[in-house]
Amino acid sequence: MARISYVDPDSITDPELAGYIADSRTYGTPRVESQAIRAHVPAVLRSFNQAWQNVFREGVLDHSVKELARVFVAKSLECGYCAGQRSHLATAAGLTEREFDDVIEFRKSDRFTPRERAALLFAEAIAWDPDMADDQVWAALHAEFTEPQIVELGYFIGLTMGQQKFLKTLGIKHGDLGTESTAGLTEEVADALTASPHS
Repeated sequence: MARISYVDPDSITDPELAGYIADSRTYGTPRVESQAIRAHVPAVLRSFNQAWQNVFREGVLDHSVKELARVFVAKSLECGYCAGQRSHLATAAGLTEREFDDVIEFRKSDRFTPRERAALLFAEAIAWDPDMADDQVWAALHAEFTEPQIVELGYFIGLTMGQQKFLKTLGIKHGDLGTESTAGLTEEVADALTASPHS
């Protein structure tokens, strides 16, 4: 179990917060386990979800680019919990596991557009070494994105990176709060979860 207890999702009576939990069961990303940790502080659950909705699901930048950046951060941080999740919006927009399989080696892959590659260079710099965002990276960013889109992308990368690092310290696992919903999980993770559910 996680190093911080889960708030029982069924004990949440505030309609807004209960709605966030319901969405996590329906869509995943974020999953119910991480939401049940945030629920210890209603303001944390509320502010996270508002940012997630406004900046990840919606916003000025196409969602698929942000999802690639999110998965890049998850895989590079080796956060299995976060790397095992996929956004249903990005999947509906056409992203496949082929892109996610190559995301860490994006420099060598021919699967990514110049726009996606610029976003991944930015994610790499924010996650690992801001000095990597040199003139060449900024030229690529300005060629592919408006300044508001760059701001949103940078903010989102920081948000998801911080949350992923936090969640990794907790040791949470998919299925800790039941296996009824596999929403937002990769097929591999969902199959493993339903084949040997948590007790």
